[in-house]
Amino acid sequence: MFLRAFITSLIIAVVYLFLFFKQSSLIEFLKLWGLGFLSILGFVYGRKLTRNFSTEAGTIKWFDPGKGYGFLVRDKGGDLFVPLRSINKEDRRKIKENTRVRFSVENSEKGPQAVKIKII
Repeated sequence: MFLRAFITSLIIAVVYLFLFFKQSSLIEFLKLWGLGFLSILGFVYGRKLTRNFSTEAGTIKWFDPGKGYGFLVRDKGGDLFVPLRSINKEDRRKIKENTRVRFSVENSEKGPQAVKIKII
């Protein structure tokens, strides 16, 4: 992702300079490229950070691996559906009643459900 931001900002800076500044110096080019690079990095990693900080905590109410689903109680209040596919593969055998977990909430066709579940 870092390399993609580097290349994208470089291309944008070159195109911008050729279109709008016929006689520009190397310093102007580096300033423009650096600004573009930092803005792309901020946009990409800022979105990634927001996703990481949007997690909640809760407790498994019950979970049946044979059925492939269960429910958890949010710390904020309320129950959420827990599909088997949303639990880390390493944690699937460890999940039991009253296990503390961290998760994200995703709206599906059938309503909100917990995803990206990890044992705390």
